[in-house]
Amino acid sequence: MGFYKGITKKKMKDGSFAIMVRFKHLGITYPVKNLTKLYGVKTEKGGFEKLAEIRNLLSQNIDPFVNSDGTLNDLFYKKVELNEKNQVWASSTIKNRLYFYNKHIKDSIGKMKIEKIKYEDVMKIIDKFTLNQPEMKNQIIDILRPIFKEETRKGILLKNIMNDVPKYFRTKKRIDISQRTHISHTDIVQKLYKAIAEYDQANKENIEQHKMFLYMILLTAHRYNEVNLLEKKHCDLKRKLIIAPKEITKTNYDYHYPIPDEVYEYIKNHEGGRLFNVPRGGTAGRIFHRILVKAKIETINDYSLSMHDTRRLMTSIMVSKLNIDSRLADYCLEHKEQNTIKHYLEFIYEDKVEAYEKYWHYIRTGEIKAKSTTEANQQINNNDKLDYFQKLEKLVIMYEKNLITKEEFEIVKSKLF
Repeated sequence: MGFYKGITKKKMKDGSFAIMVRFKHLGITYPVKNLTKLYGVKTEKGGFEKLAEIRNLLSQNIDPFVNSDGTLNDLFYKKVELNEKNQVWASSTIKNRLYFYNKHIKDSIGKMKIEKIKYEDVMKIIDKFTLNQPEMKNQIIDILRPIFKEETRKGILLKNIMNDVPKYFRTKKRIDISQRTHISHTDIVQKLYKAIAEYDQANKENIEQHKMFLYMILLTAHRYNEVNLLEKKHCDLKRKLIIAPKEITKTNYDYHYPIPDEVYEYIKNHEGGRLFNVPRGGTAGRIFHRILVKAKIETINDYSLSMHDTRRLMTSIMVSKLNIDSRLADYCLEHKEQNTIKHYLEFIYEDKVEAYEKYWHYIRTGEIKAKSTTEANQQINNNDKLDYFQKLEKLVIMYEKNLITKEEFEIVKSKLF
């Protein structure tokens, strides 16, 4: 054995000499490697020094004997091309991923070989986002994890460092809107309403669609995905009614709610199919952010407002400003809570329409609509509105739709007398 442990000098068939190494590290015995061929090592001393480097890299879960094909940028763009060709990703997903990658990853670690990227490099990018931006942190993970997984499978990486990066969730209760901005709930909604009419920050062919989408989010306060998946066939133009089928709703049962005047003509003149096509994530977020900026809705520190906040805004205004029953406000949002039975039995669709119209009138004019005869009667005795048989019929429908159990059906039925 030579002076340098594990290092030998071997004469090759062509008469040249090569520095070879055979070693064991962290319980793994590695096969003989030709250091002259791999790294251009020419002396046994040089081989011993290179071995020290190799051991160090292996301790960091980096395979020093394998080289990937190109940089992270190369691997990412190749994956995008492949997924587009095989139709694995929708065009909106490709657009959003490219935008995000180019903005947050490309210039930081994109030019590095994947085997050279460390856990700390990835975390440095993730940590640029705040605790209030878990979605942004997770976007980094969603983009990088499949690439690292594939390179690990191919043997380029000994370990997938992305497996050590956890998904992020909001660890604390969402901060109340009043703590995120000094602007009142009423002013926020009215400013947004006026700003939508002036919206012009999109391609010419998309401006009208974006406006109508924003009106629907603000005025109906229904969830993003439930609005975005609406089709013309879900709209009864004669009754100015939307019937969102259970296939697109979060709670898996049909929603009935009125069509705002602002979007009626758009729906009427639509050729059919999906009414809107506003991709989740980058595009939808940017559209709502643009309208917040145009409306001059300033927030405190790094807090922000989201489309989902329109639901909280509507509920708050309906209850505190318009004196609408909190249960009716909840019924407008189609919450599937413990008191769903009460909502369903004590209110009818006309109540929902009146609540919406009162809310819309307040947003448009700043004035509170006078109470209707129906509302006055409701305040006297809401329970007298529906007779026993009407309530029983609605209760049966709920049971048939699996919205309540048999036990709940019997309990509520006994209380209808």
